[in-house]
Amino acid sequence: MRWLEVLILSLAISGGAVHTVLASQAPEREAVYEQAKKALRDGRTEAAYQLLVQYETNWSGEDAFDYLLGVAALDSGHAGDAIFSLQRLVARQPDFSGARLELARAYYDVGDNELARIEFARVQSENPPPNVAQTVSDYMAAIEIKSREYQASAQYYIELGGGYDSNAPASTDENIFLNFVLNPTNLEQSSAFAKVTLGGLWNNPISPSSQVLFNARVDHRANPSTHFVDASNIDLGAAWSWKSGESAASIAANTLFSALDGEYNKRDIGVMGTYARELSDSWTMTGFVRGGAIRFEEPALEIRDVDQVLYGLSLSQDFKSAQMSISLTGNTDDAVDAGEQFSADGYGVRFTNNWYRKGGSVIFFDASATKTEYDTQFFGLDREDDLYAITLGSAWSQFPSKGWVTTLNLNYSVKNSTVSLYEFDRLEVGVTLRKVLD
Repeated sequence: MRWLEVLILSLAISGGAVHTVLASQAPEREAVYEQAKKALRDGRTEAAYQLLVQYETNWSGEDAFDYLLGVAALDSGHAGDAIFSLQRLVARQPDFSGARLELARAYYDVGDNELARIEFARVQSENPPPNVAQTVSDYMAAIEIKSREYQASAQYYIELGGGYDSNAPASTDENIFLNFVLNPTNLEQSSAFAKVTLGGLWNNPISPSSQVLFNARVDHRANPSTHFVDASNIDLGAAWSWKSGESAASIAANTLFSALDGEYNKRDIGVMGTYARELSDSWTMTGFVRGGAIRFEEPALEIRDVDQVLYGLSLSQDFKSAQMSISLTGNTDDAVDAGEQFSADGYGVRFTNNWYRKGGSVIFFDASATKTEYDTQFFGLDREDDLYAITLGSAWSQFPSKGWVTTLNLNYSVKNSTVSLYEFDRLEVGVTLRKVLD
C-alpha cells in the first residue's frame, strides 16, 4: 500500500489526531515535517527517513514525529526502527488506530507474526473503513499462510555492569553472637562490583498459537573487596507457551548451577506453570506455581537442602503511559533431612510501576515485603525473618548508542529477624548496559 493511502486511512481512523498534533508544532518542525511528507508522497522514502532520523534524539516522544518517522522507516525498509518509533506512539495514544496499523505492518515485515496478528486484530475490532478492513484481512490471511512455515529464530545478548554494594555478603554488622566471635567473612562488608552476562534465546514456533523456547545464560559478578562472595551462574531452561484469545499459558523447566569464589556451590532444578488471562483491554491476571529442589555441594551445607514450592498471583493494569502490578506470593520449603532447621513457610506482597517517558526512557519502582517462618528453632530461638526491599531506577533505550539499553538502579533492602545473626541492611547502586544481537 502506498504511503499516501495509508496516511489518509490513518487520519480517518484516528479522527484527525495527527493533524491536531502537527498544527501545534513549532514552525521549524513544521517545515521538516512538510519536507518529509512531500518526500513520502513522491516515493522518496529513504530520503524522508534520513531527514527525520537526524532529529530522533531531540524530537522522539512527540506524536507527530514518531508517526512520520515510523512510516518513513517502514516504507524505506527499516522496519526495526519503525517498531521503536511506533511502539512509543501507541503506548501514549492507544486509540490511534493508524499508528497501530503501521506497527502491525512493521511487526509483519520483521517476521514477528504473532505480535502482528495481535495488532491487526485490534484494528479489526474498531470497525475500520471497508478499505482498511480489507487490507487488514489480507495481512491476516498472509500471516496464516506464513504460520504454516514458521522458522526458528535466535537472539543473543550481552550485559555489562558495575556499581557499589554497602553489604556484599548480606551479613550482620554484629561481630558477636551468643558470646561467639564471628568470622569476618560472616560480617557486613562493602565493595564495588563488576558483572558480565551472556545469554541467548531460541524460539521455535510449532503452530500459530504455540511455541517452544530455549534459553541459556552465563553470568559472573566480581566483588574486589569481598572475593569470597564472587558469584557465577549457569542457567539453562526450556519452555512451551500457548496463547488463544484472552488466555495464555506456559510450562517451563530450568536448572541453575551456582558457584561462589570459583567453586561449585549449589544447583536449583525446577518446573513452573503459568497462566495469564486478559480481564479487559487494560487488566490482566497472572498466576504461577513452581516446584523445585535446591541442593548444596559441600557436605557441611547439605543441611540446607530443601524441596521447594513457590506460588503467586498478580494483577496488572496498563495505562496510556504506565503499567502497574501488585502480586501476592508464597513458598513452602521442606528440608530434605527431617528435623533440620531450614523447613519454612513464607508469604509476601510486591508492588511495581513503570512509567514510559518521551524519548523511549522508562522509570520503574518496585517495593516488596516478605515474611518467612521456620519450623525449627535456631540456637534455641524461634526464627522469623522479615525482608523489605525498594528499587528505583530508569532505563534509556538507544543509549549510549543505537541498539544499547542503559539501566541505572538504586536498591535498598533490610532484613529483620528474631535471630540477630540473620539481620542486615543493604544499599546497592548500579548501572547496566545491555546489547541485543539478532
